Order: sequence, then structure tokens, then C-alpha cells
Amino acid sequence: MKNEKMPPRAAFFMQLKIREIPRLLNSNKILLCRITKFKKMKKLFLSVSLIAIVTTVAFSQSVSGGLRLGMNIANQTTSLGGTSISASAKVGLMAGGYLTIMTSEKFGIQPELVFSQFGASASSGGTSMSNNFNYLSLPVILRYNVTPNFNLQAGPQLGILLSASQTSGSTTVDIKDQANGIDFGLVFGAGIDFGKFNGGIRYYIGLTNLQKNVPQGLDLKTTNSGIQIFIGYALFGK
Repeated sequence: MKNEKMPPRAAFFMQLKIREIPRLLNSNKILLCRITKFKKMKKLFLSVSLIAIVTTVAFSQSVSGGLRLGMNIANQTTSLGGTSISASAKVGLMAGGYLTIMTSEKFGIQPELVFSQFGASASSGGTSMSNNFNYLSLPVILRYNVTPNFNLQAGPQLGILLSASQTSGSTTVDIKDQANGIDFGLVFGAGIDFGKFNGGIRYYIGLTNLQKNVPQGLDLKTTNSGIQIFIGYALFGK
């Protein structure tokens, strides 16, 4: 895949103005297939996650949990044919709670429930533009403690879309009906623990096409990505 630079306004509107592409071609059939696919994906992810959590708790040596607050330095990339286009990064909030379930001194699983903001931004000719996507995110992190205070993290993340809007200047338009309701991806990073306090940094890469009702034959895809930086406080356990 090659990367081509375009003027910010042109590149951004390829990403944000997708609704201008005709959506009548087999739209009902495509929508039904996508809804079915995402429902199956959500059920499978939740089922596997629940089994993993219950099994881990049954064999756990320690369980702790608390609150987490941080930010997403988010972006969105759109590919059309062989061309890939990215807008500028947009900072968003992430806040929620977590459980850390350790099966040994080294290995554990860390399910979380987090409100997470993704999107992208750009400006041209004095006009600012942004894409604002809010998710209820459910990462299930596999954790490896390198030392008692430093750990490596990796795992899947499921995002349930709560709202989506596009802002250009002072005008904001709701685009939730044009976006897929599920965003599935992977996270990997590292964390630190100091008593009741913890923190970390991760990278999220989305695997789901955010575009809904893409006409058949059109190789169009938009995905989320972002760097997540956070701090946490344990309400119980370490």
C-alpha cells in the first residue's frame, strides 16, 4: 500500500464526507449482513471474555481493581484502493474501571470497562474540522509482570459505539447512522505499579471498517488507532 500526501482539507473530507458516495447499491442487503456479523462478533467476544475471566478468577492468586483515567491521542486512517490517507491526531478522554486477576506472580488477565473517545482532526483555510467517536470499550488484557513494578500488556478490545459526530467550523452533524456500531482491535503496551497507584501507555490498532453501507466493489476502509496514556488507583487489592 502506498501513502500519498494530499492537502489536509481534501484528505480529511475523503474520510469525513463518505456519506456523499451513493449508498443505494444493495444497501439493505449489505446493512443486514453487517448487522448480523457485528452481533455475532460481539456475542463471541463477550462469551470468550467471560469464560476467560471466570476461569482466571477460579485459579487466581490475587485480585485487585480500581479506577482509571487517561487520554487517547487518536487518529483515523482511510484507505481507498491503494491509497492510504490519515488526518491529524485528536486528543480524547478515557475513563473507567479495571480488574487485575493474577494467576501467578508473573501472569494475569486484566479486563476493563472504559469510556473512550476516538476521532481525527484537521484544519484548512482557518476552518477546523473534526470527527468525534465515543465508545464504551471493553479491553481484555493479558498481563506479564517483568518485575514487581513493571509489566507488559497485550490483548483484544471491543468498542461499542455510543455516539459519532462530524464538526466543521461551528456546525456539528450526527453521523452515527453512517458508522459501524462495533470497533474491534488490538492493544499492546506496558504498565507500572507503585502501591495503590499504577499507570501505563498502550497503542490501539483498530481492525474493523468504520464505514457502514460501503457499495460492493468499492475498496474503502476507515480504521481507528491511537496512543493511550493513563493513570489508575486501586480501590482494593494492590
